[in-house]
Amino acid sequence: MANQVTYTNLFSESRNNVIALITSSNVPDPTISSAEFRKWIYSREPDIKSSSFKGYPYLIINPTDLDIEKEKGSLDGKSKFVYWDIEIEIVTSDRGYGENDAKGLLHIDAISDDLLKTYMNITNRKTLSTNSMKFVIPTTTAVGTEVIDNELVYRRSILLSFKSRIKISS
Repeated sequence: MANQVTYTNLFSESRNNVIALITSSNVPDPTISSAEFRKWIYSREPDIKSSSFKGYPYLIINPTDLDIEKEKGSLDGKSKFVYWDIEIEIVTSDRGYGENDAKGLLHIDAISDDLLKTYMNITNRKTLSTNSMKFVIPTTTAVGTEVIDNELVYRRSILLSFKSRIKISS
């Protein structure tokens, strides 16, 4: 697991904590066996034409969106409520070979199930809470389709929202 979120690492460590829970045992890649590994977590839309792109599905863990409450802080002004939103985008494709053809919707639902199960798990929520990220219920979008480089893909977002009253100044 990543580390405690403090006023010195509000953006970086909150995102690291979210990524740290996406392990092969929590959220397995449905296209490979548990003994294999491929890059499938990105911080932005990957270059699908690149030779380093390992195919669909993939996850985009977007940068942290952070808000610090303007009012209602501690008397000394050093602690306030901090709110984080971190969006996870899931992108799958229907294109495959043999048995893997036309499984885009099946893969997006399986990955979505695993992500929700992981972030709603009480042990994981306690770990996030210990790291100053009190968890709020996730929000999901409907599955949409789009064409990327002549390939039909499915896309769904899961927005994870956190809040905590933490020290924001020394």
